[in-house]
This record gives sequence, structure tokens and C-alpha cells, in this order.
Amino acid sequence: MKISRFLIAAIILLTTNYATAQFCSDDDRFSSAEFFSSDQIESKTNVVYGNAVNAKGASQDLLIDYYFPNNSIDTMSERPFILLVHGGSFMRGSKDAHMTAMSIEFAKRGYVAATMSYRLGFNPSVPGDNAIAVYRAQQDANAAMRYTVENAKELGIDTSWIFMGGGSAGAVTALITAYGSQEEWSMFFPNVEARLGALNTSGNDLKNTFEIKGIFNNWGAVSPGVLNGQKLLPMISFHGELDNVVPIDISPITGYGSRKLHDMLNEQGVCGDLTIDPTGGHVVYRDKEGTQLRAGRAACFFKSLFCDSCSNFLAKDKVPADCTE
Repeated sequence: MKISRFLIAAIILLTTNYATAQFCSDDDRFSSAEFFSSDQIESKTNVVYGNAVNAKGASQDLLIDYYFPNNSIDTMSERPFILLVHGGSFMRGSKDAHMTAMSIEFAKRGYVAATMSYRLGFNPSVPGDNAIAVYRAQQDANAAMRYTVENAKELGIDTSWIFMGGGSAGAVTALITAYGSQEEWSMFFPNVEARLGALNTSGNDLKNTFEIKGIFNNWGAVSPGVLNGQKLLPMISFHGELDNVVPIDISPITGYGSRKLHDMLNEQGVCGDLTIDPTGGHVVYRDKEGTQLRAGRAACFFKSLFCDSCSNFLAKDKVPADCTE
């Protein structure tokens, strides 16, 4: 039996609209409110998503932790996913210490959230070696995403709604993963692929692809060279006005900070949400209350994307999210 192109297109459209509609729920799921309690959250920790040679030349297992509502309680078989990356100047930090609490906050709101380890370290005395550390982080993030997509059914993830975020170096990793291509890297570092392998083949042999739909940027930045005039993704950001490590505007070292990127989003007509701490330096709203504030605001921002109701927002105060029905 022949199936018309029109019918196929209609089936695809209906399926896509259904997935979006169920996430644009009229209850508190995916909102600022905690839809599940802490004891209703399950986890799969220290899952090996890949293996790669680190900065010291040693083979390193790459680990990821997943947090999600208990499958016997949650009525949804597929949920949106966010990958969170810890900071630490690409020299230190860990998934356990820096992103576990945030992952649980997202899971309590109905998301599947994960925090990943990645290869750290570089030689500060070698020019450009810090950029090579960023390249390794992007390789690892790509590998973590491929692994997640490969195991999406088991994890209860809808791969049509994937988000990424992090803090400081983790936010830099999220931004470069969203925007940086192999061609752009090779333009600035011609031997990087030959030296470290391709962005999309390091870590594991999986061939899965993914598309990031939005970014959760916490005091991060990205090089303007990787943007290359392309359309920006919806992004929610938190940044300190007085940040002298990753400046909020433009820096010759770190690139475009959160406010510069927010202005670019406005110019392109893309949804952006920015909260500035007027007296804050590097790292803001990081205590328990601040973590809940950022998680709630980000959850609401992503839900507005599900509902196609996102609007631009700029605040210089702790404005709690409230997108509950």
C-alpha cells in the first residue's frame, strides 16, 4: 500500500505537536514548583559513557550521573533532558560536588538531568593549551550526548527536547558544544583534529546525533569566532555585574559574556532571559536558595519553549520564577 507524502508529513507533524503539547502541561510539571519530592527521585551514577586519553596521556573513563523521577510514580514515559557541566577553569572541579544538587532540582520538576565528568588539565605555560582543554571538554560533552541518545528509551528521554548548561567552564563547554564546529576549530588550531581526534568520534564509537534546543548559562562566555553569524539558541543566563574572571560583556580572553549574548539574542528576535547580580563577581546565586532559584527559573524558561510562549526578560534582582498554572 502506498502512503502519500502528505500523510507522512501529517503523521510527523501530529507526533511532534503531541510531544510538545504533553510537555506544555496545565499542571506544575516542568515549572518553578517541585512536582516530585526528593524521595521520589532516582539516580544512575558513575555510568561510563566513554573513555579517552587525558592531558597527562593516560586513558580515562568518562562518567555520568542521571537523575529522574521514579518510573513507577511518573506517568510520563519520555521527558525532556538537560546535561549539566561543572566548572573549575578546566583544571579542577567534579560532577559530584558542583552539579548534583542542580540535577536533583531539575529532576524534581520532571526533567531527566545529568551531570558529567570530563577530562581536565592543561599547561598554563604552553600558549593555546587552555583552548585544547576546551576542545577535550567539547569532545567529552559530545560523547555524553551520544551515549544519552543511544540509551534514551531506557532513561525515559524524549530526544527532541535536549538542553545543556553549566557553570563557568561548564557554561563555556555548553556554549561551545552548541556552536563550535570542527571546521571552526581547525581554522584556529589546524592540527587539533590530527592530534586529539575529531569532535564527534572521541570517547566512544556511537554514531547518534543530537540537537540542543536551549542553553542554561551560568556566568559563562563563548568566543565570537564560533558564532559565525549563525542563529543563536534560546538561553537563560545568570551573571555577576562585577565578574572579572568571565566578564559579563566582552573580553579578549573569554569572548562574549552573558549580557553581550543576551543583546544579540534580542537583536535576532530569539528568546533570552538574563538575571544580573549588580554586586556579584564570578559565581552568583550558588547557595541552596540560589540553586533553587536558578533551577526554577530555568525550568520555567524551558517550559515556555514547550508552550511556544517564551518572552525576553532582563532583571537585576532575584526574581523568583512563577510559571505554575
